Amino acid sequence: MKQSALQVAMASLNAALYAATGALWTLIPITLFGVRFWPQVFVPGAFAVLFGPWVGGVGAAVGIFIADVVYGHHDALLSLLVGVPSNLVMFALVGYLSRRQSKSARRFVNIGAGLAAPVILLVYGLYAFSGSALWTIVGIGAVVVVLVAVPYLARSSWAEVQAASSIGLAVGSLIVGFGIVVYSSFFVMPQVLGLGSSPLPLVFAYGTTLWTYMSEIPFLLALTPPIVKAVRATLPSLRIEQPKMSQNRNA
Repeated sequence: MKQSALQVAMASLNAALYAATGALWTLIPITLFGVRFWPQVFVPGAFAVLFGPWVGGVGAAVGIFIADVVYGHHDALLSLLVGVPSNLVMFALVGYLSRRQSKSARRFVNIGAGLAAPVILLVYGLYAFSGSALWTIVGIGAVVVVLVAVPYLARSSWAEVQAASSIGLAVGSLIVGFGIVVYSSFFVMPQVLGLGSSPLPLVFAYGTTLWTYMSEIPFLLALTPPIVKAVRATLPSLRIEQPKMSQNRNA
């Protein structure tokens, strides 16, 4: 019972903080391919790692719905069909994969999957973009590869967290990208997004997926680990089924 109560409390806090920090978007209202510039993903990312997939996924789903309806595109149906499921799946995966006790082979597969996302998107970026946009994509992609690969090579306990963050965000970005295109085929997109009223072409999904992943992954990888480490050090009792780290890994 106490465990369930703590999960509900932490999921609620996750949702509240996610929606509150998301309001900072109003100060830098950048929107591309119908998706906002959203560095706030580190909030549910930290909750997912600290308290597991249920707290991370449910809290993120509720938080993004509040953000969408209150100061986002104001379309509750779009949020329920695209924003909510993408955030639910994304941070549930982060929470699940980052807390698994992985053997060497499985750990290698997880890291490989975490690296596959930026590499695939980099290949698409090389094909579809040029100039400053291309170099931005290449730069971010290189940073992501380093942040995912180095902890693994250093045998750090954070390797699972970085790989899980990349995998979770990649899946969530795909849901957003293709979800928006499917949604536009049946419903009129919100005018505030500036995407028109006609169904969006399938190629639009690739651009949306690329933008969502590349604009959010640096913040998820760079900010989640130090926040998690600080919370664990300050409040060691606030843990739900905290996995034991292998003794042969460095913190």
